[in-house]
Amino acid sequence: MMKFFQKMDKNQFLVMFAAFLWILVCNIIVQFLHGPLSSIGIPGWTIFLANVLFFIKGNPKHMEGLLENACGAIFGLIGAMGLIYLNIWFAGMGASTLLATIIAIAIFLFLTIAIHPLVPYVFNNMALCFFLVALINEETQTALIANPWSHFAGVILGNGIVNVGTILAVSFVTKRLAKK
Repeated sequence: MMKFFQKMDKNQFLVMFAAFLWILVCNIIVQFLHGPLSSIGIPGWTIFLANVLFFIKGNPKHMEGLLENACGAIFGLIGAMGLIYLNIWFAGMGASTLLATIIAIAIFLFLTIAIHPLVPYVFNNMALCFFLVALINEETQTALIANPWSHFAGVILGNGIVNVGTILAVSFVTKRLAKK
């Protein structure tokens, strides 16, 4: 039976603490670079979300999760762009944007749920999360349409620097503990 509070052994704690320290350092750096990143159009939420969801998904020791994270996030952003363009197209025809939104969300959910077993690297929870966050308000939608490449760059930075660094920190500590 699963307990509400689980006991963590010393080695597991040290591994998770190493991951925490790396993430803390990266977040401090991202905060200092927020101005320069924003000036070139890279939204901080893409870096942050790529990092947070990497750990929610499971074991931070596995590189396999990086590809799934990046592909899912980029598909989610592309899906959000598709929804925005579909709304613009429907509005140009004089149709309801609510109808366009319902159709696009239905298609995206179908792909994410039904096609996931066939292409899990693309159609996953990461895609759904990025899809929803990218559509959270008009400002975020406008930024995505104006410069989608900067959002993709944020995903790559989040996965490439923060998550790879975390994996390396965790594997370093794990190897050091194994030698003891």
